[in-house]
Amino acid sequence: MKKITFFFAMLSAVISLTARDFDYVTSSGHTIYCDIVPGGAMIVGWDCSSVGDALVSLTIPSTVNNGTAALRVVAIGDDAFKYDNHLLSVDIPSSVTSIGHDAFNRCFSLGSIAIPSGVATIGEEAFAFIPNVEYTGSAEGAPWGALNVNAYHEGQYYYSDSQKTSIVCCKRDAAVDLIPSTVTSIGPEAFAYCQNITSLTIDSNIVSIGYSAFANCPNLETVFFNPNISSSDATNAFFNCSNIRQFRFGNTVTCIPSRLCSGCSSIQCLVIPDNIIDCGSECFFNCSSLDTLLVGKGISSIGISMFEGCSSIRTVQLPDNVETIQKYAFDGCESLQSIVIGKNVDLIQFHAFSNCNSLTEIVLPSSVNYIEPYVFSGCTSVSKIVCMRSTPPRVGDNVFDDISTDIDVFVPCDKIYDYEHSDEWKNFDSIKGKAYYMVVTSNNPLWGRAVVTQQPTCDDNTAVLEAFPAEGYRFVRWSDFSTDNPHQINHDGRGYSYRQAIFEATMGLQNAGVQPDVSVYASRGNVVIEGAQGQQAWLFDIMGRQLGNYTVNSPTFQIPIQRSSSGIYVVKIGAFKTTKLLVRQ
Repeated sequence: MKKITFFFAMLSAVISLTARDFDYVTSSGHTIYCDIVPGGAMIVGWDCSSVGDALVSLTIPSTVNNGTAALRVVAIGDDAFKYDNHLLSVDIPSSVTSIGHDAFNRCFSLGSIAIPSGVATIGEEAFAFIPNVEYTGSAEGAPWGALNVNAYHEGQYYYSDSQKTSIVCCKRDAAVDLIPSTVTSIGPEAFAYCQNITSLTIDSNIVSIGYSAFANCPNLETVFFNPNISSSDATNAFFNCSNIRQFRFGNTVTCIPSRLCSGCSSIQCLVIPDNIIDCGSECFFNCSSLDTLLVGKGISSIGISMFEGCSSIRTVQLPDNVETIQKYAFDGCESLQSIVIGKNVDLIQFHAFSNCNSLTEIVLPSSVNYIEPYVFSGCTSVSKIVCMRSTPPRVGDNVFDDISTDIDVFVPCDKIYDYEHSDEWKNFDSIKGKAYYMVVTSNNPLWGRAVVTQQPTCDDNTAVLEAFPAEGYRFVRWSDFSTDNPHQINHDGRGYSYRQAIFEATMGLQNAGVQPDVSVYASRGNVVIEGAQGQQAWLFDIMGRQLGNYTVNSPTFQIPIQRSSSGIYVVKIGAFKTTKLLVRQ
């Protein structure tokens, strides 16, 4: 099994270098870490473990003693104090002639710093994002941003311009939930490691998001993601945000960036809407709590390792638009019991379903032409394979490793001989005929499920289907317009046959028009409705479950949301308006 390792370096506020030459205790009692360099000593960090959350004014001495001799302090090393929020001020001695790259980068508590005029070299971004840096010397090699914040600072944000269109960084204690309306661009790692973000809305005015922009935000719980970005943007955007429980895409999004939510181990339900047509690799890698997945009709290819390691997914229903399932797409989905492969899938790549050891049945539509090596290796619970292609699909090496050769393999009734004499299929002991295979799906698995209670055979081509709506929904019809439930079909064709069960909410959220003088918005943990007095209103959660219905009895009507229930809600008013909104506490 392929193993993927992410190399994502966490920048620590305390830089403890095991290779440092010696430690020195200053007159104020602070321990600084030193290396011996030509001409004296270089400061490479300090020990702030004893100060807790306190702010410290650190004085770096001009000489340090390594136990045998006094050494002149001539340099501040690379990354020496990077991301250190303990420093209120730093006194750099005049003996220093060199300051390394990122030495004080993003020391957000450091209000100002004076650089001795004798400093001859300054590394890249040595003082980035410090509001006030004073220097009267003539240092060489100081690139743009090394000597100043290179940004416009206001409140909790650092912008690249005074118009505040691009956020390049924020203070580590920022508690943002809605990006300012002026912003169109978010820089790399701009909000990485922020402790106080709990909910977030990224709307369509955002046209650019840098890599890891919100990575490792440990308390982020709900995200509404609706930027107008290209497929190359937002890589790793929410990497390892392990507390996200609700992640929702808006209707502006057309692509899912690579590793967008990789390692988001608390996401349980995911809906990929029809407007998304492209996806990168490893988008939801190791989202280990994800158990409900709905893939929209727009995607034509399931990306590399897109759901690899999603160990709680139980069922997957791929739309007919999908033509390729790329390598490792569902590798290691150990709870996956059933997979509906869309009727236009042509290619299933290397290891796509390997180690799905709860999978009991493999059903391959007639469109599947080639199955690459190891696709179903490690699927130890498979007891039946159905393949409805008239010409046996080409199969790579070890595709069915760990699957018993004495299971039943069903193929088109008149193609048994061809499969029995195919190099790729002849190893199976029991190849049987099947007139066609009935596959049923739901227009939304969250609204209801459909099952085949009787599959057709070569001797009896009757199939029986049955639909089961979820609470708050009703069965409407089948895709062949029959309203029978159960539904009996007598089929005289061959191959893979589909039907879809159509469900709808009992209160009907579809086909609502918009009345422009009605306003619905969130304010201080309440849903606020204006201009709808006398109308009936319904509140639904993101899953479509009805939470309540109300009579709007005042010009400004409020529906309170429990303090622990921040998230995305749907509000329906009468027959004319349906609104989705994020409610924050």
